[in-house]
Amino acid sequence: MRKHYTKLFLFLCLCCIILLFYATNISKYSLTAYKNNATLRSNSRDNVYYVTKNVDRVVISFVVCDSRFNESLNLIKSSLLFSSSPLYFIIFADDKLRNNFSITLNKWKKILGDNLKFEIQRIVFPEEHKEEWMNLFSKCAAQRLFIPKLIPHVDAMLYVDTDTIFLGPPEQLWGFFSQFNAYQISAMSLEDDNPNVSWYPRFAKHPFYGKYGLNSGVMLMNLTRMREFAWVDYVTPIMLKYKLYIPWGDQDIINIIFHYHEKAVYLLSCRYNYRTDQCMYGDACADATNRGVFILHGSRRAFHNHKQPAFEAIYRAIDEYKVGGDPSEVLNNMEKYLDAAPESNCGNQKNGLLKLPRRILNNMYVKPNR
Repeated sequence: MRKHYTKLFLFLCLCCIILLFYATNISKYSLTAYKNNATLRSNSRDNVYYVTKNVDRVVISFVVCDSRFNESLNLIKSSLLFSSSPLYFIIFADDKLRNNFSITLNKWKKILGDNLKFEIQRIVFPEEHKEEWMNLFSKCAAQRLFIPKLIPHVDAMLYVDTDTIFLGPPEQLWGFFSQFNAYQISAMSLEDDNPNVSWYPRFAKHPFYGKYGLNSGVMLMNLTRMREFAWVDYVTPIMLKYKLYIPWGDQDIINIIFHYHEKAVYLLSCRYNYRTDQCMYGDACADATNRGVFILHGSRRAFHNHKQPAFEAIYRAIDEYKVGGDPSEVLNNMEKYLDAAPESNCGNQKNGLLKLPRRILNNMYVKPNR
């Protein structure tokens, strides 16, 4: 009888250890901001765990210095225009721009109320190698690499370059956090999936993600997981080792990290980071053609250099929009400026560029019968 109780006791202890281990591993990577109302789902085949929750706010962050102020405002305007959820912006800006952001966004907040909230952070680099970090690629762009440590109160965010324009609702992109498995800390699109076009397989002199490399202009960042991953500890040693071979700065460092940790990346479709590379030689992003461009990324100054009139047309329509005005004017101007633009391969993707704005703005802002 005593032997029977001993076996039962040992069995119960083993069960408790297994349950403790199971619970610890589920909670380890959950988005902490979601803990109160999260629903955990398991896929027994892949042992993958997800966190889901109705979106109460979307956190969007970017870094801006020097002459990118107006471009940043258009990024904010576009995300507000297409969102049906409250947006919270975390803006890392230099000393010259912080007051300008505060004045402008407070004016917009009087119009939009709680649908717009923001905080403005200083540019902060480690004192050691500060100048190298500040001027790596474009000025202060490398700030993004240190964000997990700079804002410990934030659990997750959408990081976007200032030269991006939303054409779809940010909350839909935010929804990809719920599709991360237990190992993924970030989501990005490939630089390109054509080895004859993608920069990395042709020119890179450093390790990079997969066969084609990643473009970091749009990056979902689970900051909680990145802190557990010790992300910031990687970046300085990599910069010092490869600083002569990383022309794209912070993007190259991100590629080097994920070269060694490929499973930590959730791949996004090219429609979420649509650049001139996806259209200038013909249609290279079928998903954007079929379902619509979601984020337009004007990298290499495509919004301003007069080489890509279709990109300039979209940007101009957003630039002319006044917050609180009639959103239908944005759609009308997009169509008008695209029609007036010189013919180009990217202009041939007009339907892909307008697919989401037509659907969202027509459905979201229905004019009342009078």
